[in-house]
Amino acid sequence: MIISTMRYPEKRPFPLSLLPANIFYGWWLLILGSVILAVGSGVLYHGFTVFFLPLKRDLALSSAAVSLLYGAARLEGGAEGPLVGYLIDRFGPRVVIIGGAAMAGVGLILLSTVDSYFSFFFVYIFIVSLGYNAGFFHPIYAMVNSWFIRHRGFGFAAVGAASSIGGMIMAPFLSYLILDFGWRLGAVIGGMIILVVAIPAAIPIRRSPEGIGLDPDGHPPQGPIDENEGSPAPPPVQLDFSVREALRTWNYWLLFAAITLRILVTVPLTIHFIPILVWKGMSEATGAYLVSLFAFCSIVTTLFTGWLGDRWSKSFLCTVGVLPTIAAMIALICSRTSEALYAFPIGLAITMGTVPLNWALIGDFFGRRSYATLRGIMGVGYGIGTFVSPIYAGWIFDRTGSYENVLLTFILVHLLATSVFAVLYFRSRSGMEFRKEGSI
Repeated sequence: MIISTMRYPEKRPFPLSLLPANIFYGWWLLILGSVILAVGSGVLYHGFTVFFLPLKRDLALSSAAVSLLYGAARLEGGAEGPLVGYLIDRFGPRVVIIGGAAMAGVGLILLSTVDSYFSFFFVYIFIVSLGYNAGFFHPIYAMVNSWFIRHRGFGFAAVGAASSIGGMIMAPFLSYLILDFGWRLGAVIGGMIILVVAIPAAIPIRRSPEGIGLDPDGHPPQGPIDENEGSPAPPPVQLDFSVREALRTWNYWLLFAAITLRILVTVPLTIHFIPILVWKGMSEATGAYLVSLFAFCSIVTTLFTGWLGDRWSKSFLCTVGVLPTIAAMIALICSRTSEALYAFPIGLAITMGTVPLNWALIGDFFGRRSYATLRGIMGVGYGIGTFVSPIYAGWIFDRTGSYENVLLTFILVHLLATSVFAVLYFRSRSGMEFRKEGSI
C-alpha cells in the first residue's frame, strides 16, 4: 500500500483551457463524463428494454432467447473487465472511451442490417457490447475516482444521475422510433447519436488532476472518508492499495459479493421492465413511459444519496437502499390495480440511486492507484451472474407465462445482498477498511 502521487506529463487541454481557471477542472470533466454516460446508457442500457418485444416479434424469438443476448453481453463485459481495468489504469480513460464508443456506435448501425438471430447475436455481443462495456461505465467511474476524494460520493452520483437522464430521454425517443418505424431505424439513430456525442466529449478528458498540476477536489487531499462521521480522518493522505493487497482483504470480497447479489436482481428487472408491466396488464407504450418515470426517480434518488454519501456512511446507505426494490417486487406480486404498478419503477429507482455509492466504496476502501482493475475484477463475478439471471427470468416466463416465481427468487437474493452490505457497514464502523487488520 503506497501514498499515491499519480503525476503525468499532461497539459490543460483545449477547449477547456479557454474556461475559467478558478473553477476546478474536475467539474468540467464531470460534466463531459456525465454527457458520455447519459448517451451510452440511455441507448444501450435503459433503451434495451424498448427493443425487447419488437425484436422478439420480428425475429420470432422466445423471451429466453432475447434475454440470452443481454446475459451474454454482461458475461462478455465481466470477462473483459480485468483487462479493460488494467488498460484504464495504464493508459487513462480517454483512449478507452473513444475506442469503446466507436465500436458501440458502428455496431448499432451494423445491427440494422442483420436478418437472423445468429448474426444479431454476433454483432451485438462482439461489437456493440464489447464497445459499451469497455468504453462507458468503467472509464467514466475511474475518471471520477481519480479526480475526487472528498466529493467522491457526489461525483459518482452525478454520473449515475446522468445515466438515468439518458434513459429518461432516450427510452421514449427510441420507443417512438421503434413502434412507428421499426427497431432497425432505432438502432441506426442510436448508433449515430453515440458517435456524434460521445467521441468528441472524450477528447478533453485527462487521467488525473496531478497530471496538470492540481490536487483531487481542487485542493490538497484531507485523508480517507470517515464512514461513521462523514468527516476527514487521519492520516492526512490518500492511501492506495495495490491489486494484490486489495484482493487479500475481507472488505474487497464482501463488497464483491454484495454488489454481485444486488446486480443479479436489478439487471434482469431492468431488462424485463416492460415485459413485466405488460404481464401485469399494462400496454407497451405506457410501459415505455414508466421507464421514463423510473429514470426520473433515479435522477432524484441518485443525487440525493450521493449528497448523503459524502456525509453519512456509504455502506449504511447501500444496506438500506436495497429494501425498496424488495417492497416493489412484493407490490408487483400482490397488485390488483394498475395504480399499484407505479410502485415498481419508484422502488427500483430508489435502489438504483445507491448504485454509484457501491462503486465509490471501492475508491474509499482502496484508493485511486488500481481502482479500474479492482472494479474490473468484480465484473467477472457479476458478469457471470447477470448472464444467468436474465435468462432465468425469460425461461421461467416462457414456461409459466408468469414472472411471479422470478420475483420471489429475486426477493430472496436481495435479502442476501442487504445482509452482506450490513456486514460491511458494521466492519466500517470499526475502521477495518483502512487497516491491515482487514486482511485475509
